Amino acid sequence: MEVPPFIPAERKYTHEVLRESISSSAADHGQMVLITGGLASGKTELLGAVAEFANESGALLLTAAGARDEQRLQMGVMWQLLHSASLPPEVVDRATSLIRVEALDDDADDKAVRPTDTGQLHGLSALVLELARTRPVVISVDDVQFADHASLQVLLYLRRRMRSARIFMALTEWARPSLLRSVFHAEVVRRPHRRIMLGRVSRDGVAELVEHRLGATSRVELAPRCYQITGGNPLLVQALIEDHRAGAGAGETFRQALLDCLHRWDPDLIRVAIGLAVLNEHATPELVGGLLGMKPTTVTQMLAVLDGAGLLRSGRFRHPEIRTTVLYSLTTELATQLHARAAELLYEQGAEPIEVARHLVGADAVPGDWALRVLRQAAEQPLGSGDVELAGRSLELAIRECGDESERRCLRIALVRWAWRFNPAAAARHLPSLHDALRAGVLARHEAMPIIRHLLWNGDLQAATESLEALAVTAGRADARAVTELTFSYGWIYGSPLRLLAGKEAARPPAVRRGAIEDGLSGAEHVLQGSFLGDTIPEAGAIALLLLEYAGERRKALFWHETLLGEAERRGSTTWQAMLQAVRAAIALRQGKLLEADDQAKEALNALHPQSWGVLVGLPLCTRVLANTALHRHGKATELLDQLVPDAMFDTVFGLHYLHASGHHHLAAGRPLAALDDFERCGALMKEWDLDIPAAVPWRTDMAQAHLRLGSTGKARVLLTEQLGRLGPGPSDVRLRGITLRVKAAAGPVPERVLLLQEAVQLLERCDDHRELAYALADLSQAYREQGELSQARLTARRAEQEGKVCGATSLAALLSPGKPNSKPARPEHANGALILSDAERRVASLAASGHTNREIGRKLYVTVSTVEQHLTSAYRKLAITRRADLPMALAGEAETTAAEALAPA
Repeated sequence: MEVPPFIPAERKYTHEVLRESISSSAADHGQMVLITGGLASGKTELLGAVAEFANESGALLLTAAGARDEQRLQMGVMWQLLHSASLPPEVVDRATSLIRVEALDDDADDKAVRPTDTGQLHGLSALVLELARTRPVVISVDDVQFADHASLQVLLYLRRRMRSARIFMALTEWARPSLLRSVFHAEVVRRPHRRIMLGRVSRDGVAELVEHRLGATSRVELAPRCYQITGGNPLLVQALIEDHRAGAGAGETFRQALLDCLHRWDPDLIRVAIGLAVLNEHATPELVGGLLGMKPTTVTQMLAVLDGAGLLRSGRFRHPEIRTTVLYSLTTELATQLHARAAELLYEQGAEPIEVARHLVGADAVPGDWALRVLRQAAEQPLGSGDVELAGRSLELAIRECGDESERRCLRIALVRWAWRFNPAAAARHLPSLHDALRAGVLARHEAMPIIRHLLWNGDLQAATESLEALAVTAGRADARAVTELTFSYGWIYGSPLRLLAGKEAARPPAVRRGAIEDGLSGAEHVLQGSFLGDTIPEAGAIALLLLEYAGERRKALFWHETLLGEAERRGSTTWQAMLQAVRAAIALRQGKLLEADDQAKEALNALHPQSWGVLVGLPLCTRVLANTALHRHGKATELLDQLVPDAMFDTVFGLHYLHASGHHHLAAGRPLAALDDFERCGALMKEWDLDIPAAVPWRTDMAQAHLRLGSTGKARVLLTEQLGRLGPGPSDVRLRGITLRVKAAAGPVPERVLLLQEAVQLLERCDDHRELAYALADLSQAYREQGELSQARLTARRAEQEGKVCGATSLAALLSPGKPNSKPARPEHANGALILSDAERRVASLAASGHTNREIGRKLYVTVSTVEQHLTSAYRKLAITRRADLPMALAGEAETTAAEALAPA
């Protein structure tokens, strides 16, 4: 049995009206109900209720539907009515003799056509009245506005004579002015009748429908969105519910229902909907009419229909999905024609270039020189985030269609400037021709600067050098600010001075040497104080912010970061936003905020296509590797290191950072020899480039940690002493001094260890690095414990735990074990399967092998007897022995294996 449709509470009165009218007509009180409604308002569904009530009452149901294509088929609706039910043969024969269905000629004026004689009208009306004497008759005509003229005359004739007959007549019409024939409509509404006006379903009604079909939870979650998209249009509400049940959101059912109802209405309606979709926020009745060749009054009528159907809000489509559906329904040819015409109309009205360009790009055509100018202007005006892609496509279209080589070159330079702000990779295919033009001396100096910036960004030093040489002999002056920023960023990215131009205008970059961080501050502040996103190059701004951070000016760095980020977001400058996020991630990492650092660096990498990052991809990538390594996400760190990076990156400072990050990953994963190899390469390059700045990459401290893991305490101490000797009293070296002292403490005896760690804690507290401070506090707690100061050890351990939580670790143990980068975790297995002893275990085992008692060992090492016993037990297990007498031979074998591993290649 078919389930009856659900009726919202607000529409139940219409069903009561129909049921009451049908009952009244069955008692010799003929009734007529005129149902008026807008687009897809539920008129036909209501006629379904009429049929249901007729069947319940035992009435004879006669149905018909008007159709636009059959309007010229005279008596077509009457033929439908008298052939829609099983009538006695004699009645059918009589009806057939009275109805003469004929089509009007194409050139006939159907408004002048009348039934051939009154006998036909009287005969058909009499036939229906006679049927009503034997049983009630229900006449249902859908879309009466499309009924043929002859049938309407019969219905009017019958309407005048059915007041005392058992006849009920239900007609539906569209709620649109001037659509029904004026004589018929005036006659119908003049006589007694009932009228039902169907509008859209309210918010509560939509909520009822959603709850009935999908349940109470969906009423809360889906109903508001459903109303927002459909405006309460019953047909679209049902379609959206079906899509939701299929898990598709606003999917194919919704789109098809929308297009069906638009096409079913007057042909002008879908045309106006298309015009509205094409012109969007610029749509007015006049412009839509000009686009489609329609009268503005007709457009206004169609807009009223769309508004009544709930598809519009303030004269625009109420939801982007509706506009998208209409646009996607266009053929390519029609879309091209409409967008080209829209561009012309808007251009003539003086619209903004970006709005005209939107349609030129949509048409994929340039109809004249005026269009080339518009496309160029559109790319140069300030852009919001939504217009970024459009500006690039505008320039690409202009370049493709431009026939003048000189103008095409200017357009390519404009595209390079645009790409610099939003998508550096988009300029790649235009660089070779511009590079050739630069070498040929065709470009002016100010035109050459963006090209050189892209070449350096992508690590193409040879092409950049050739361009600089050609630029040196070019007439004219380069932009002094651009030259200064380029030399500044080059010096700090490539680690060497850049001689751009001959003469005084070529400002030299700050010296890149030991202690150069403070020296570079003046250049950094000069870049930031004059920064304007349309002019300042992103890498110069990023380097300036990092220098402030390295120099201990974190507050100033964060101030400028927020200032520039707000401007970048306002302008929609994707490259700037990505670079600033990468800088913020690097600062968060130096604060020990590991989760924040990883999230920020991930957002930065996602903001630009991998090819758009060029050599600067090392900045966010290395931050992610270090953060995930510190959080013991070694699988993720390995995955990041496996990503392809430009070979040219290893010729930059970011290549050094990459080696630093890779080394620490190896160290945390228990591969100290591989880590040592990375750190040594890093140090060699920094010396070769005269870029041995500890605050940038502390390779000596890194190598010392690797040597400590390998048991080479002496080598570690030499490196750490050298590192401390290179650090000055300036704020840029405070953090690194604290880290270096902490590592040095691990290479010394307990009494010295406590003093070094106390100083390290004091220094790290000053620079707000929670991770390094957590490490130092944890080491200090252990040192206190080994000295027997258990109370102090517990207090320090609590502080370490608190600092560890700030880092994003759930506990200090999760941060420090099993492989904290700067600690000494359990050693890996030898090739023969035996475990390597820790330094503490080896010291205890060596003294025990020499004949010292546990108490004597405890006094020598300043640890408790219990600690000595624990270390010996662990040493016995790792060395696979069971008695003290086996220690000398086992220790000798362990030392030989360790030495062999230290000499083996990584």
